[in-house]
Amino acid sequence: MKLSKAAIFRIILFSVISLCFPSYAFPQEKVSLQDQMIGSTFKTLAKGFAAAMDIDKFKKDNIGQINKLSPDKYKKKYAKIYDVIKALPPELKTKYGIIEDMPREQVIKDIESLDKKKIYELINSIPNTFIAREFKEYLKENKRGVQESNFIKEINEFWKKISGKPQEPKLKK
Repeated sequence: MKLSKAAIFRIILFSVISLCFPSYAFPQEKVSLQDQMIGSTFKTLAKGFAAAMDIDKFKKDNIGQINKLSPDKYKKKYAKIYDVIKALPPELKTKYGIIEDMPREQVIKDIESLDKKKIYELINSIPNTFIAREFKEYLKENKRGVQESNFIKEINEFWKKISGKPQEPKLKK
């Protein structure tokens, strides 16, 4: 699915507004400029990904993967996901019904209820500080330092990892 010019314009406009006027776009957050840039970048990438995806195929594929998991594998996989999302603000976890021992049936029900509007709302609701902290943790785990010159490259590599897209092989020098 190709993004319309209007959709691309809205994504770019939102990014510019959020970078230039963070207190207007995110009044509830006190964030550093770096955290604002990281959060806004990932939110823009996620919204672009959501805009381009086939929502029905996405739901079918993910529900199929969840159904194929044994009970033990499901618990392990959800525990791994929960380990990240447990740090979300309590009001956000309450709003989306995120609990530590969420049954498979509830996860499937939540996926089935998704539409693009809900996905955009979810993306917007995640605090930039949370996104920035996860990104910085990823950099630490991979023993990478962020310099301004390679900031975008690091974001792209992290995005490829979380979106499941294969990374290009790195050439040895």
